[in-house]
Parts: sequence; structure tokens; C-alpha cells
Amino acid sequence: MFQSHETAKSLTWHAARKSIDGQMSHPADSPSWKLLDDKWPKFDVYLEPLIDDLKSLWVGIRGVYDAHNGEYFTLRAALMWTINDFPAYGNLSGCVVKGYKACPICGDDTPSHRLKNGHKICYIGHRKWLPINHPYRRQRAAFNGKPEYGIPPEPLTREEVLHMVENGDRVCWKKKSIFFDLEYWKYLPVRHALDVMHIEKNVCDSIIGTLLEIPGKNKDGIAARLDLLNMGVKTDLQPKYGERRTRLPPGPWNLSKAEKREVCNSFYGMKVPEGYSSNIKNLVSLQDSRLLGLKSHDCHTLMQQLLPVAIRSVLEKPTRYAITRLCFYFNAICAKTVDVSKLDKDSNGHKRSAKT
Repeated sequence: MFQSHETAKSLTWHAARKSIDGQMSHPADSPSWKLLDDKWPKFDVYLEPLIDDLKSLWVGIRGVYDAHNGEYFTLRAALMWTINDFPAYGNLSGCVVKGYKACPICGDDTPSHRLKNGHKICYIGHRKWLPINHPYRRQRAAFNGKPEYGIPPEPLTREEVLHMVENGDRVCWKKKSIFFDLEYWKYLPVRHALDVMHIEKNVCDSIIGTLLEIPGKNKDGIAARLDLLNMGVKTDLQPKYGERRTRLPPGPWNLSKAEKREVCNSFYGMKVPEGYSSNIKNLVSLQDSRLLGLKSHDCHTLMQQLLPVAIRSVLEKPTRYAITRLCFYFNAICAKTVDVSKLDKDSNGHKRSAKT
């Protein structure tokens, strides 16, 4: 095997990308990378090989020429984690990702509820991850009619996961992942990562579809309103039945026809630098006030910067703030650098303990 000078040079860039001043900007700063550095120090170059070659690459391929250093070496590589959407995460890890026990962290204690009218399972225990004194924990009507005093569960350790799958736990695990055949896999603190672009597109499609009431994308309908009524929350939004038609009282997210046109006109008139995204103008249908043909990168730019601009004058303040803060969240987790000092702090800036 032969490596060009440029290829060889590019494979060494991680060595100079360690964290600086508390800023994490590269996988080399992660616990998984540091684990392989400490436990198997001879692995100084990591690639993303095909899965069938992983064991061979772990043993090593001799006689690879490094044009940058002018010497031969034994090429070794390790798979540190996979990056995929949530269904693929279930296939790769063996974890159950649908049904009543679909939370990889909560496992058998996943708080789930089947919607009678929507015929889907919803997961309503998310407030337990908020700081212990967060005001949302005490609110009832805005959520499921109950306060939340629980604490988040501790994620399973790698040893616990391996023990469960080897002992046939089929409640939350459907199989033992083939990756455990790799010598180092059971030691990795992070084995699978979710692709933010998939999540971002799903969230963006739902928000745009609901605001503009796009058929097939709208999450607000008679079934959703009836399920809210069955749960005893937002009863003022229950359907109003008439002789000829059923009317849904407007919620804070509903836009008038004029407001929908205003949002679409805002997108239609946006101009962005070349290469920044698709031509947003081509995605807008002014005739029926819709956005059509959104790709993953279009949703990425919408959620990162464009959506807060388009809705700034058409929604009530609480709804507008909620959507804007969600956009800020996606912007933050997609940043090139992450302030490590903030990772263990809650939304009020306090040090987060393992129990809160």
C-alpha cells in the first residue's frame, strides 16, 4: 500500500487538534479517543473502515508507506462509534427503539402512553431531566396534568449493557450487537451517536408543517385534539362539532391565511450567500402557502438561522420564543467548538449533580 504525501499529512491532523482553553473541537477530545490512546497507545491513526475489515485492521496491515515521514509502518484502525438515525441505532446496537420501552436510557421504566385517537405511543416523562427546581416540573396543565418530581435514571454502563444482552434480556434489547465481537468495543464509553441532521429535519418538517398546515406534515388535527382532551390537558382546544363541519379552536401556533402568506413571503424574499443553502425562493409555493421539497441541508439552514427571522412578527411571544430557543439549541450543538465548562451545568448555570 502507498500513501501520497497529502493523504499521509491529513491523517496526522488530529494530533494538533486537542482541546484549547476548554474548547472541545474534535473527536480527539472525547473519552473514547482518549481511552484508545491510553489503553492501546500504538494506535495513533484512526479511520472509518468497512465493518468486514475491522478485525483485520485491529491486528494491523504491515508495509504501509508513510510519504509524509518517509517510512513504512503497520496500519491499524479502530471503529470508535457509529453515526446514524434512531432506527438504524436500534439495528446496530440491538436496542429496542419503538413501542412502550423505546427509551435507551429509561429502558424498562420508560414512561409511555398509547394515544387512543392518534394510535401512536407518546413519551411524557421528559421533565425529569430538568433541574430539580425548574418551574416546569410543577406545572400540570401545560403537560400531562401531573407534576414531575422524579429524577433521571443513570445511563447503563457498557458492562451492564453487555451483561443484559448476554443474559437474554429481550425487554429492551432484541439482540447482542455484532460489534461486541471487537476486542475493544465493550470498553468504549460511547458506541453509537445519533445523526443530528436526521433529527433536525424531522423537527423542522413538523414545525413548518404545523405552522403552515401542510397536509401530511401537520401534527395538529382532530385526533391530536381529542387525545389532549382524553389526557385532561388543553381542554379549551377540544373540537367543536357543528351540523356540517367540525371546527378546531385556534391554538397559539395556528396562523391566519394572511400570516401564512407573510411567512412564505419572508422565505421567498430571503437571499443568502452562494453555497450557503438551496435557493430558498425555489422551495416556496406562494399560491398555497407551503414550503415544498425540503432536503436535510435546507432544514439545517432553516433551523439554524432562517426560521426565527420568518416567524418574528406573526406568532404570539411565548410560541415564538419557544421555537426560537429550539433553533438556538440546534445551533449550539452544531457548533464547531463546545465549551466543556458548560457541559455539566443546568439551564440556570449551576453545577449539575448526578441526581439532578
